[in-house]
Amino acid sequence: MQLMPRFLVQGVMTSTGQADNNLGYVISCCFQSGDTYKEVQEIVRRFSHTTVSNYSILLVAPQLRTLYVGAKDAIFALSLDSIDQHAKMIEWKVPEHQRLSCTMKGKKEAECHNYIRILDFASESHLFVCGTYAFDPQCGFINVASFSGVEHQDTGRGKCPFEPMQRSAAVMADGVLYAATVNNFLGTEPIISRATGTSEERIRTETSVTWLNDPNFVGSTFLRESESGEDDKIYFFFTETAREYDFYEKVKVPRVARVCKGDLGGLKTLQKRWTTFLKTQLICSDPKTRTNFNLLKDVFTLRSDNWTSTIFYGLFSAHRDGGEVSAVCAYSIRDVQKSMSGRFKEFKRDCEKWTSVIASDVPEPRPGTCITNSMKLAGFGSSLTLPDRVLTFVRDHPLMDQPVRPLEHAPLVVQRGAPYHRVAVHRVRSLTGTDYDVLFLGTEDGHLHKAVKIGPTAAIIEDLTLFPEPRPVQNLQLHQSWLYVGSSTDVIQVNTTACEQYGSCHDCILSRDPACAWSRELGACVVHQGQSELLQDITSANISGLCPKEMEAGPVMAEVPVSLGARVVLPCAPPSAWSVCTWQRPSPDAHAYTERRDGLEFTVTAAMLGDYVCQCTEGGVGATAASYSLVWGSGTTSAWQETRRSYSIVTGLVCFLLGLVLGCVGCFFLDWRRRERQQRELINREKNGLDLMQSNTTSCSHEPHTPSSPEDERHPLATTKNGNLNGFPPLYISELDKDQARIFLAGAPLAKCDETSI
Repeated sequence: MQLMPRFLVQGVMTSTGQADNNLGYVISCCFQSGDTYKEVQEIVRRFSHTTVSNYSILLVAPQLRTLYVGAKDAIFALSLDSIDQHAKMIEWKVPEHQRLSCTMKGKKEAECHNYIRILDFASESHLFVCGTYAFDPQCGFINVASFSGVEHQDTGRGKCPFEPMQRSAAVMADGVLYAATVNNFLGTEPIISRATGTSEERIRTETSVTWLNDPNFVGSTFLRESESGEDDKIYFFFTETAREYDFYEKVKVPRVARVCKGDLGGLKTLQKRWTTFLKTQLICSDPKTRTNFNLLKDVFTLRSDNWTSTIFYGLFSAHRDGGEVSAVCAYSIRDVQKSMSGRFKEFKRDCEKWTSVIASDVPEPRPGTCITNSMKLAGFGSSLTLPDRVLTFVRDHPLMDQPVRPLEHAPLVVQRGAPYHRVAVHRVRSLTGTDYDVLFLGTEDGHLHKAVKIGPTAAIIEDLTLFPEPRPVQNLQLHQSWLYVGSSTDVIQVNTTACEQYGSCHDCILSRDPACAWSRELGACVVHQGQSELLQDITSANISGLCPKEMEAGPVMAEVPVSLGARVVLPCAPPSAWSVCTWQRPSPDAHAYTERRDGLEFTVTAAMLGDYVCQCTEGGVGATAASYSLVWGSGTTSAWQETRRSYSIVTGLVCFLLGLVLGCVGCFFLDWRRRERQQRELINREKNGLDLMQSNTTSCSHEPHTPSSPEDERHPLATTKNGNLNGFPPLYISELDKDQARIFLAGAPLAKCDETSI
């Protein structure tokens, strides 16, 4: 597959490599193998229906070679070998009047459908299925032979959640459903119950925050821990609000709880309630960064021929530095049992403190244990015969003191960026006969990461883009060499052993995929069946000793035009998680460069022009992963200067036009004011019959005036005997103050005089 050089400038991808940036933006260039999504299209198969969405529930039936899919308003039966062929469908829709009633209650129209939430085998011939059914959960049975409809429909309250997005967990154990969900419409009553069977067999958790405190259920599993079935247990995984931490804020902690399959509840105390319900905390913390991953998002049970080798893989998340960080921790069933058999935790009211219960205060038989043959010989035939002191103790002490710590005491994988959403694991045997755990991690933006556990950690060896647009991976199910992925839009079938993608001996060995080995005879990477003539090295990847020397052409040196002061990132992606990459660069100043996991970052100066070569070494063999030549972007610079010059001309023209428009507007406004003032003067003249320009009888003289009478001294302006001023009524005289008066004609001031000038 040919690699094409591409450059990312200011968020725009181009294939020419012409990049310049005088403004100092980041220039990133990278080598990408075409469109990742288009490549994935060639190795996956897809199924979707035009009128159906939310393919979130998957059930693999190997004996029937069928993949059953629960979606919105429908259940599908697909072929395990090829999901895009011979599909069968059952519609299970909500009646129109019930949907209208749902929306009238204030629910969104999109929520008032039947979202399938439970799909499992009740027997060899029938499936048990439950759906939200417009906030009125319903359950029923499907005959797998006819696959024609849902039969014997009944209420799903206590089995299935009311809301489509509400997390829940359910598992079938010998044809009986054990469910963890909410028991009311408001979602305020969480329960873990035996949800099917006779009324005497249906028991549940106590309604107490000591048992369940605002839990978010994640998963459940059934383990056969005895040949007779008396010690079989069901495990539930969830996150809840802890009560044992004395903090001001609420603290969320991940939990694992278990109940015995043969539990029948108590006779008086804990009647129709679990007598074997115990829970403990799961610890998943990174000692390097001191991050405590306290939110459990998904769990996968990796089974073995011996149940004591069972491993639980938990997917956790935490918020750190303003973003979400994901981690995968693995737990042994032995460590879980050790915690459940340890000390109980209790709250001492006299000292207001959580402490562990001393062994002498624990009654006999030990609270929370299953009724086995040894207990039956001691006179306890079932949980109904347990003493009240035992039942009272387990009712008040469901929490264990010792938490469960992960294998290796650290996470296997820590991922920043796109948070992980789902996890699935299977065990693959290598060419040497050693078993390796291979993890498949679905992200919230639609990527699928493949990781292999080697020693205490797991490293990502593959990243697939499953969807054209980002969307969460909602379900992962494994069967043999196929992985089935459920999402909101379709179901995807992925081959987990696509060894042919590794085109050389070096790539095949360095992939460290335990399912792949190099065939010297075929000159290809193949899926091995334990053949001795094949080549594989999982632990050290010693390609120098296994692979013949290959004269591989290095990557073409890409010319990167830059400008002074531009911020540049030259990518160099390591071929695998075990690769170590170094740079050859023209400038000896190491402080001017920032080495990143995905490349080299720096600010361009004259001393930094030249050739850059990225060498990656793994397994004792090194190879050139990327090479670049930084040159002045003359063509690009002149183009930028021409563009800047054009912008200056356009800006000047716009400013000139804007000034011209503003000047015209100002002249028009002044002319309008002048015309308005003249019009008001003409109107006033017509009203008073006076033309001021032709009248010379009234004036303000600067000659000294000799008053003829005392009244003339009191009035600065002379008046006639009838009280008029030069023939005009005194209406037009206004005394402003003691020293001056103003003559008005129709409201306009004509002259201003004071005593000294009259």
